[in-house]
Formats: sequence, C-alpha cells, structure tokens
Amino acid sequence: MDKIGKLLRKNLPLAKETKEETDGTKYRCPLCQDRGIIINDDIAYQCQCVKHRTALKNFLSANVTPVIATYTFDKFQLSYYSPHIQIESGGPTYRALAEGALHGAKEFVARYLEQKNGTGLLLEGNVGSGKTFLAGAIINALIEHEKQVLFLVVPDFLDDLRATYQKQGEFSEAELMDTARKAEVLVLDDLGAHNFSDWTQNKIFSLINYRMNHGLPCVITTNLSIGEMNDVVGLRTVSRIIQMCKIYRLYVDEDIRVVLHRGR
Repeated sequence: MDKIGKLLRKNLPLAKETKEETDGTKYRCPLCQDRGIIINDDIAYQCQCVKHRTALKNFLSANVTPVIATYTFDKFQLSYYSPHIQIESGGPTYRALAEGALHGAKEFVARYLEQKNGTGLLLEGNVGSGKTFLAGAIINALIEHEKQVLFLVVPDFLDDLRATYQKQGEFSEAELMDTARKAEVLVLDDLGAHNFSDWTQNKIFSLINYRMNHGLPCVITTNLSIGEMNDVVGLRTVSRIIQMCKIYRLYVDEDIRVVLHRGR
C-alpha cells in the first residue's frame, strides 16, 4: 500500500483493544494497567502513558520520519552559515539570511498557535542548506502543542497519486488529495524536485489553490528560485504561493549534510 494510504489508515478511528483480565496479564503501562488513570487518595490523575500515546499518534499521523522527529529550533546551527559571504554584492550574508529564516519559522509557529493564521512559509535555497530541518522544527513545535500537521515529500506524493491509476488500491486519488488539501498545516518538501508535466502541475495547483481559498497554511521547501519555479511548477501555482507565503532564503557555501558526514 502506498505511503499516503498508510497515513489514511493511521488517521482512522482506533478500535478499542480488549484483553482477558487475568493474573498473568501483561500491561503496556504497569502504572495504570492500561486504564489511562491513576487513583491516589481517591483522586484520579491522567497517567503519563496517555500523553505518550497521543504524542506517538500525532507523529505517525504527521508522516514524520524518526530523523525529522529530532529536528528542533534549538538544534538549528547558525555556525553553518557564513557571516562573510553575500548572495550578491551589497546584499545580506548567508548568516543574516539564516537568522531571518529561523525567526520567520518561529514566528509562523507562534502566529498559528495564537490565531491559526493562513499565512505560510516558502523556504528557498540550495541543496543541503537546512530548509527541511527548519520545516521539521516547525512540525515538531506544532505537534508538541497537539496541532495537526501533514508532512509530504512532493515527488513521493505525486508518485503515490499516479500509482492509483495502475492498481486497485485501498484509497483513490480523490481521497489522497483530500487528505493533503484539508490538513490543518501542510508541509510540502522538495517542491520542484520532480519531472513536472501538465498533470503534475495541475495536481499541485489544485492543492495549493484549495488551501489558499480556505485559509489553510503551507510550509514549502524548494531548491528552485522563484523564476525557476515559474518554469517548473507553473505561473498560476507560483502566484498563489507568493500570495499565501512569506519567503525566506537559506544558502550555504557547502552542503551541511556533507559537512556533518565528514565530521563523523
């Protein structure tokens, strides 16, 4: 079954588990014996295992990988961004751009938690510049506050949509699209990293257009400039992205992944 299909299954209501209550029963949580509450002096308290199960379910529902689940704002290292190199003569340095993007990402989370504002973020920059890291930090900050987030790698999502035409899957293209359209916060990673055709352009436009019209925010990462996105994704889609997103750029003189690998 495709990745998004698995996500849909995880979002379905969970059936209540039953077990025989015998002396030999092994509980997932020995503190509350899977009841979810602990009674102390006739006062009932919610067991910590309930919070842990909720957090796990939220991470699974977000389609977050174990690696991305470790990304947080306090782990975003500004030292990877040169305070001397400028993107153009007289322009901001790589460090200044990274500081702006970090501030913008934190501001997005704070604004959404306050008022569920529909304004999103576009993180643009070269390969290995920390765009997905910042997007992951946004996801984890929102999940920590029990907000619904959906993380999609765009090439994988498009492949999953296309696969519905070749097989009798459990979920239709319409159901997969509907999941992405209606997520409270949608993170689209690697927009433009795909062989785009009229079909793929139309699918991305439909998704972005729906979310803009319904005030639902997107966090988007791309290796492309706005001009390159016009050619690859299409003018209509880029126009809506610019309308609904604040744009931040991240640039490094060397891929951070390469630097980290070399330092191992």
